[in-house]
Amino acid sequence: MESNEIIIKQVTTFSPELADGIRALVQQLGKNASPLTDEDLRELIQSPASFLFIAQDSVTKQIAGMIFLAVYRIPYTQKAYLDDLIVDEAFRKQGIAKRLFQHAIDKAKEHNASYIDFTSRPRRSAGNLLYEKLGFQKRETNVYRLPIMYDEV
Repeated sequence: MESNEIIIKQVTTFSPELADGIRALVQQLGKNASPLTDEDLRELIQSPASFLFIAQDSVTKQIAGMIFLAVYRIPYTQKAYLDDLIVDEAFRKQGIAKRLFQHAIDKAKEHNASYIDFTSRPRRSAGNLLYEKLGFQKRETNVYRLPIMYDEV
């Protein structure tokens, strides 16, 4: 896709257009992605521990990508965690992922995080190469998940 200039910015205010653009992007994560409500997005934007960055076409305002950063204190340090890096299929191979990462890294530094963690599936070979080029080191660790289901009251 031929596009105009792509601007990276931190999301600080909610708008219905923003919500629709992010929902469209999240759909590309796969079938397991839960629908993002307006209230969910407001919560992400308003939380002092979370930072949502988007890549946006300067003219069309289409959201080309996003990344989420959480910065929080654990008993021995301040740490950061990255999640949901997505670049719209139509905007890939333009360096947008690298730019999104850099904005998130800068924000983590600004908040005195000692390190940044995130996970990536091994099959995402292009992404994994990018992460290593950015200085991330693959860790030898086990990742565990406990699904927690609850009934709404």
